[in-house]
Amino acid sequence: MNFLAHLFLSGSDADLRTGGFLGDFVRGPLEGKRPERIEAGIALHRHIDATSDRAEPMRAAVSLFPRPWRRWAPVALDVLFDHYLALDFDHWQGEALTPFAERCYRQLDARRAHFTNPAERFLDRMTEVNLLAAYADRATIERTLTHLSRRARRANPLAEMAPTLYRLERPLGEAFRELLPMLEANARAWRQAADRESDRRSG
Repeated sequence: MNFLAHLFLSGSDADLRTGGFLGDFVRGPLEGKRPERIEAGIALHRHIDATSDRAEPMRAAVSLFPRPWRRWAPVALDVLFDHYLALDFDHWQGEALTPFAERCYRQLDARRAHFTNPAERFLDRMTEVNLLAAYADRATIERTLTHLSRRARRANPLAEMAPTLYRLERPLGEAFRELLPMLEANARAWRQAADRESDRRSG
């Protein structure tokens, strides 16, 4: 899952949502350098990524790609699945994408004191181009894949993968519609368990 899906799956708590955004920028053990709920959001981000990678719909989707591309297919699928989520966002979230995106930008900006420098720069750029809403535009898939290809340390096919994503649109769309409810239920259960543990410690 990419940025839009992680913000969606983090739930309505602004600190968890902030951690969901920061999960792509924070590496290593979580040692209490940020507020507890933000670090919980980072942990949730990691849990969602691991769950997605293991899920049968994702594994089936990856298997549709040529074998040399399968190592990079999950990265491309994360971008594509944000596109699918954006296209039908009101169905999944119960509200339009634009107000959701604007609320996320405000919440993240209010917590930027806890950001790494790369996360701050990305938030500025994300807000400037309204990336969350732009995921509904197919051209954003190609731009994002090209950007990720250039950032990667190893040679990769990401910049070339968009036509294959479009050719496989029907089975990949089916995989997304099967995967997202699984991730949503899993993330909800994770958040509820984290809330119970937090209540137990504070009680």
